[in-house]
Amino acid sequence: MTSPSTSLFIARTCTSPLGCFEVQAGIHGLYSVNLYGSRPPLLFSEMRPASSENPAGLALEQILEYLSGSRREFDAEVDWSYIKPFQAEVLKAAIAIPFGAFLTYGQIARQLGKPAASRAVGGALAQNPVPIIIPCHRVVAADGSLTGFSAADGIRAKQWLLELEGHRVVSEKLV
Repeated sequence: MTSPSTSLFIARTCTSPLGCFEVQAGIHGLYSVNLYGSRPPLLFSEMRPASSENPAGLALEQILEYLSGSRREFDAEVDWSYIKPFQAEVLKAAIAIPFGAFLTYGQIARQLGKPAASRAVGGALAQNPVPIIIPCHRVVAADGSLTGFSAADGIRAKQWLLELEGHRVVSEKLV
């Protein structure tokens, strides 16, 4: 496992429906989407470059299009080099969940041939380095509960994303 490349591209915004976030990429692709919600870190300055040489800026533009309802899929490259093998399997299963659909932690565990690994799937998703691009918000508990979302504003952000995709959520549960 290697660390992300030293060539760093950063793009930031505070103008999204989910508040402030930052996208980081290296020469091998995206390695971080940080959702800060309504509380940006100190010294957080807006930076939205969108040149073809800045993969973070391009990914930021795609995320903003998604959040505005005009994009359903992403084509931004993810840097998988520093992600452990089991987590990569889980995250790739999450990427395969189409817009407007959802799976449970148990369903992903069964897809991976590890039916007893629901909690491990949840743990891998909790460490998702590029939320939204890798749609971990599309994974819920077996009863439809919106358990866990490690981004700022937690379950509220997960609910907002699921509702953006057409789901109805009542009392933190898909209905």
